[in-house]
Amino acid sequence: MEIITKYREWFEYERDCNNKMLSMLESVPGANRQDERFQRAVTLADHLVACREKWLDIMLGGDGGETSWRNENCEISTLRPRYSKMETTWTQYLSSMEETHLAEQFKFFEFDGEQYSLAREIQIAQLMGHALYHRGQIALLVDQLGGAVEDTDYVDWWWYNMRASTDT
Repeated sequence: MEIITKYREWFEYERDCNNKMLSMLESVPGANRQDERFQRAVTLADHLVACREKWLDIMLGGDGGETSWRNENCEISTLRPRYSKMETTWTQYLSSMEETHLAEQFKFFEFDGEQYSLAREIQIAQLMGHALYHRGQIALLVDQLGGAVEDTDYVDWWWYNMRASTDT
């Protein structure tokens, strides 16, 4: 199996996790949404979508756009539409990508003003791991705030969604 096929599969898993993460945030009781931990969880969810938006723009030759890496005042109501748009864009990007494109380098500027170069595959893998890390933080905050935490384990997603296509 080509690795690009695996990245496409992993992004479908990530889309499922994003939906569950947003449902978790939405499940936090209204009385607990004034707690600073709720805004921290919403800010982390905003950070995840911002990273996907900005890095795709950069990999396509842009400068990352106007979106902030982290919006401390993000409203939960803005997240679902942003995730939907980002997921559509990323699905299109990955579906049109050829295996050979993974090794292609792209250039970007870091906070220090220096220009760097990185292979697309490295950034795609980074974004996947980055999302796992922050979704775990969000799940913990949601649990502490009395919200409903959902299972986002890959093996469970795979068993339900991919097993039938791999059984012989």
